[in-house]
Amino acid sequence: MSPKSLLLAFIASAAAGGAAYADPAAPITPIPARLAAKAAVAALTTCAEEGYRVTVTIVDREGITRAQLVGDGAGPISISTSRRKAYTSAALGVSTVEYGKLVSKYPGPPVDPELITFAGGLPIVSHGAVIGAIGVGGADRAELDEACAQAGLDAIKDLLN
Repeated sequence: MSPKSLLLAFIASAAAGGAAYADPAAPITPIPARLAAKAAVAALTTCAEEGYRVTVTIVDREGITRAQLVGDGAGPISISTSRRKAYTSAALGVSTVEYGKLVSKYPGPPVDPELITFAGGLPIVSHGAVIGAIGVGGADRAELDEACAQAGLDAIKDLLN
């Protein structure tokens, strides 16, 4: 299976599962700036409290940056890594971990060089549709990035539905 057909199959399976795009007739709006900011602050605060120097990026469902916070002492690579994690989750409607599991089964060149498989990217879902994603980069391990991203989602979950 070619990488392109693999990606298309993955997107189709995510959509069929209902998490990515639930009702094609319903209007899907991007994540509001106030929610993007709230999620970014919560994720950054969680990481900072644990001593992790990270960058948090929130993108809309098209991958356009809605908020980005660079924590004190965060390395420059965390900026692009957090954005790519958010972009991957928004584009595919799944976590970067889920995407990584699929890619590991079918190795090959990426269809889109911006896609990334490290933990730390999570989709933001409202009313069954992906409206954006959060990406965190820069902690000691990618699993820690994901925990901070989840804290960002948790901060806005009651405001999404």
